[in-house]
Amino acid sequence: MAELEQALVALGRELDFPPAPDLSAAVRARIDRRARTRRWLVLALAVVVVGIGIAMAVPDARSAILRFFHIGSVKVERVDTLPRSREAPLTAGLGTPRTRAEAEQIAGFRMILPRFKGAPPKRYFAVRDALIATVIRSGSTPVLLTELKGEQTWLSKKVTDPQTKIEGVRVGSHDGLFLSGGRHVLMYQVSPGEVGHLYTRFAGNVLIWAAGDRTFRLEGNVSRNEAIRLARLIRG
Repeated sequence: MAELEQALVALGRELDFPPAPDLSAAVRARIDRRARTRRWLVLALAVVVVGIGIAMAVPDARSAILRFFHIGSVKVERVDTLPRSREAPLTAGLGTPRTRAEAEQIAGFRMILPRFKGAPPKRYFAVRDALIATVIRSGSTPVLLTELKGEQTWLSKKVTDPQTKIEGVRVGSHDGLFLSGGRHVLMYQVSPGEVGHLYTRFAGNVLIWAAGDRTFRLEGNVSRNEAIRLARLIRG
């Protein structure tokens, strides 16, 4: 065994092995690359934050950011003076009451209703290729449920005064807005580019949220929590 060991040692001295790689240099290079990447990410985030900060520091830009909101097919604009409007029932301006089948045929899509314990609504309203609406109830309180399909941002607009409270909310996994307090005006536009509106009226508390290609709107004398509870009952 001693002779074999001596022979192997001698053979090892004669073989020409490549030099061992400099692993420490490679490790340092990788650490440097990661550090640079982190610095770029931090810098990018800082640029975004600084950009928002600069915009919020400029009165005109800050005003624009705080005055416009967009959820699905609904636009919300805060103004100092509301346009002329009127007090009217929830379904005013939505046309002739129809059956659900008739309303869905006019609107071009099926309405998604909450899970009702009792009988579903009997009267529905529709705007061609645009929306369906019906009145549901929270206890004895009537609540107008409106559904819009697609990205029809030209169709529905809400104009609020400075006293209206606009809160960001979550309906399940979806973003939404809850409007309450001050007065606001609801307007449905007939089609893109047209000046006239179907109807303009004062609106009550409103929850707006979007899910997929649908935009939902709940309006009535209900709290934010009750509106969200009703909204969660709507399943596609």
